[in-house]
Amino acid sequence: MPKDYDNDKPKKSWREVDRSKDSSRHRQEDRPRTAPRQKARAESASKAYKSKLDAFFDGEGAAPAHIKDKLSALDSVPGGEGKERLEAQKAIKEAGTSSAADKATKHYLARWELPQDFEILAQVLTCSDESYVERAMDMISKMFKSRRVPKRTAVLEQRLRRVKTLAEEPKLQNRADELIRELRLFS
Repeated sequence: MPKDYDNDKPKKSWREVDRSKDSSRHRQEDRPRTAPRQKARAESASKAYKSKLDAFFDGEGAAPAHIKDKLSALDSVPGGEGKERLEAQKAIKEAGTSSAADKATKHYLARWELPQDFEILAQVLTCSDESYVERAMDMISKMFKSRRVPKRTAVLEQRLRRVKTLAEEPKLQNRADELIRELRLFS
């Protein structure tokens, strides 16, 4: 008969066995290092900061304090190119007719390439000059390939449908149809 050396020690309960497993060094590495309240507070602060930045870059909000210094450096570029570019983009966004969109786009493209901004590109799609429309569709296609999703898909789809029906070149009509199908994959 084998000797039982554990007779002297009281037998552990299942609760004690589980507690000893939970307090092992390996088990503690899986636990979060921060308290749940601190983690939730940090996540909400991060979300608020990101939403402020998104609003600023979408042109809807004011710049955060630490970014204003960096932006003032952009405005001090010789010729004030930062402000001029923003004003030219604003002119495209506010164009009410296709001729106004043509004029604003021509002025913008004289100095810069089209920006990766769905709102501006949607407005360029209203131009009567099909070369501008083609450039805008190139940029939209590029943005789709990099998985950038527009916020206002309905407006962009409506503008692409306009190109599909009003464009004189079948190549542009087909391209607009392809972009509409790609846009629907994001919705």
